[in-house]
Amino acid sequence: MDEFAAIRACASVRYERVARKVLAFYYGWYGNPQVSGRWVHWEQVDPERKQIANSTHYPLLGAYDSHDPQVMRQHCQWAREAGLDGFIVSWWGQNDFFERSMPRLLDTAHQHNLQITIYYEVVPTPGDPDSVVQDWLYLLRQYSAHPAWLKVEGKPVIFVYGRAMGQLRLSQWAIVLEQVRQKHKAGICAIADQLSRKAARLFDGIHTYNICAELEGKPLEEVRAEVERIYREPLQIAGQFGRIACATIIPGYDDKKIRKPGIRTERRDGELYRRQWEAVLGLNPDWVLITSFNEWHEGSEIEPSVEHGDRYLKLTAEYVPRFHQLSERPRMAPPLTAITGEKMAALRQRWQNKPIGILPDAESEALFWLLESGLEVAPLRYEQVVKPGELTPARYAAVVYLGGERYRATVREAGDVNRALRAYLQAGGTLVALPSEPFPFYYDGERAVRHASLLGLPIAESGSPPVPGQTGFERPPEGLRLHFRCDRRRLPDMPAQMPFPEGGDRRWRPMLATLAPAQHDYTPLITLIDSAGRRWGEGAAIVRYRAGELKGAALAYVWFRLLEIPQAPALLHNLFMLLGARRR
Repeated sequence: MDEFAAIRACASVRYERVARKVLAFYYGWYGNPQVSGRWVHWEQVDPERKQIANSTHYPLLGAYDSHDPQVMRQHCQWAREAGLDGFIVSWWGQNDFFERSMPRLLDTAHQHNLQITIYYEVVPTPGDPDSVVQDWLYLLRQYSAHPAWLKVEGKPVIFVYGRAMGQLRLSQWAIVLEQVRQKHKAGICAIADQLSRKAARLFDGIHTYNICAELEGKPLEEVRAEVERIYREPLQIAGQFGRIACATIIPGYDDKKIRKPGIRTERRDGELYRRQWEAVLGLNPDWVLITSFNEWHEGSEIEPSVEHGDRYLKLTAEYVPRFHQLSERPRMAPPLTAITGEKMAALRQRWQNKPIGILPDAESEALFWLLESGLEVAPLRYEQVVKPGELTPARYAAVVYLGGERYRATVREAGDVNRALRAYLQAGGTLVALPSEPFPFYYDGERAVRHASLLGLPIAESGSPPVPGQTGFERPPEGLRLHFRCDRRRLPDMPAQMPFPEGGDRRWRPMLATLAPAQHDYTPLITLIDSAGRRWGEGAAIVRYRAGELKGAALAYVWFRLLEIPQAPALLHNLFMLLGARRR
């Protein structure tokens, strides 16, 4: 399937009204000798002392078996009394031990007016979208017709865990989603474990599984503000793209029995949970997710325990009605970009009959702009890149890098991708780096190679300590106020000044004229300036080589966070107008 066609199809999906839900992550992986004939997921159970070696707390029901019908009934009854709308059930593969309870759990949930979906934990064959398609079609055909399966607008829901998310590229996930939609009549509603714009562009919703690391050691008075900081921007992004916005809260967390050193986020007698609930009520997400109903190994359960009784079920029951009574969550249209249809037509005219090649593993925000721009774009495979006579300026007026920090430097012979890209540039080509992470061409697979300079991109690494105009940084130096200054003569649709990001990934990797070889034309477009007036290099620039091995080549770069700002479409329009003028 064409990756770009799949991405376009995924990006077009919108949800205008989503019923509120409170869902808890649920684990059906426990077994004991009385029901399953052996211990599963419980170790060294001591019922006399109320201790389990790999469980932070001791269940009120004891070391139960997830396949026990009585346990299922009790869980569903407790969930209903707490006001939960359903469970997100951990799922590890077809016909697994953990899956055996699914038919009975669906029936039991239906009897208690609860809904069930699964948490897709692992890709059977990492890197292979078809292995996920087969899993999902199996799940949907086996279970999604059941009246208890969670659906949105008639589409069955599946949550995707972060581990599985990382086992396919986002463009491969687009292929999965589109193939499943084509092969399963009711379609699919997939919620990604990733609070990013990229995930919100493709998936039907976004969430995160756990915020224990962010809350670890936080004073209670800072908890609400921290939860708001975590979710405010992702919820706005989800609303902008018409996606389902989820906020996850935890009663506490303690995995020190199963991991070394592990993490512990103290429960504070229920006050930690209360502060998070108050925060999400103010944020007004579509769904609240609770980690977890019964993940006993990590001490995040709200299921009654010997240590805490039913405190967390009662707290949940206190807050769920308040959440359901909130006013409807607003949906926002994508922001205006000040780029008129007339200007876009001028851009298409400038690039008419000039195809743009997109290097593999594209996933930056610029990809979506390129697909929507009407410019002629073509996906490139690495095998095409190294094929003799394929990658030429006559065939591709520009080649664009839209990946993260990893790329593939070798297909057949060591470094053949680099040689092909250099040959393209030596023939007068244009390479545009619009990455989704800080440093393009930095890793070959998992190995740091720092090949940006080899390809003519004069990008600086971070320094310790960082030096203005000479290095980048991992985070802004203390005490400095930073802002971007735009060259409005070349970027007429951009503001003269913009703030440096206050949150998220702030690793600064600037382009610097001093790192380029001699005899070049260096055009700053967006420069980072500090409160002392010092320049920290460019977040957007163009360099043209007038001599040397790359004579005739043009290279452009935009720092990855500038591709996420509301003005990014205007920036990209102006950039490609400048680059297109060179190719006329």
